[in-house]
Amino acid sequence: MPPATISPVPQAPRLSFARLGEADAPALAAVLSDPEVTRSIMAKATTPQQCLDCARARIAWHNSSWDTLGYGVWALRRKTGRDAADEPIIGWCGLTATAHGPVPELLYGLTRAHWGGGLATEAAGATIAWTFANTGCERIDAVVFGPLNPGSAAVVGKLGMRLVHRMPFATFLPDLALGRDVLDYELWRLRDGDCIDVPALLFQAPYKAGLLVSAGVAEADATLSGLVSAATGRAELGGLASAEVAARVAESFGRGLSGGEVDVYHLSRSDWEAARASG
Repeated sequence: MPPATISPVPQAPRLSFARLGEADAPALAAVLSDPEVTRSIMAKATTPQQCLDCARARIAWHNSSWDTLGYGVWALRRKTGRDAADEPIIGWCGLTATAHGPVPELLYGLTRAHWGGGLATEAAGATIAWTFANTGCERIDAVVFGPLNPGSAAVVGKLGMRLVHRMPFATFLPDLALGRDVLDYELWRLRDGDCIDVPALLFQAPYKAGLLVSAGVAEADATLSGLVSAATGRAELGGLASAEVAARVAESFGRGLSGGEVDVYHLSRSDWEAARASG
């Protein structure tokens, strides 16, 4: 239910929140250019132009619900004592309406340089507090790519969100065209994309590809062949035999293909308020 009035933006000790505008597209594109940031979201950002196109599309998507639902997604910046507008965007946080249900979904992302310091929990907690104080939402959900993103599972757990069910990936996927783009991106990421841990990439990209194929995005055998070709061509994996690379890719792809689900976490207004009351 849309609120009667909108209060100020969420308040957090180390972060400032501001609505995204078209002028923010280049800064958001810079955030999305890191394959480690985009490995657990639905995005295609292989080239600078694709990063910019993705940023513009996400800004339009994030801003589409403010007038009708009273919530959306904000840009995040660090508080430094200077004018917040002079600080670089380091990520995003907020809520989006989804095609798979009426409950708003919590979204957040941060640049790699700002991982591990509790900022994701701080941003998400401030967003939840703002939402329950200023909108008629009685519940907030979060969708996590299970084994692909244990960090997000830890964040939403700290916020009191509970795993309530697993959603078929086909239900979660907005459309097959986007899924095809994301699959192409995962093939590129496996072959050329920057990453923290190249051997771990042999799980991440094929697993996500398996999820996409489980939703009908592409044919399984051809996709697996493309994944193996991408992985065996990566220079940093020269220490692994081709057969070992192929086996790891096939196992990871099979897990995504057979699992075919994402984890859905839930937080109700009553549970949030009870937790705040108990300290």
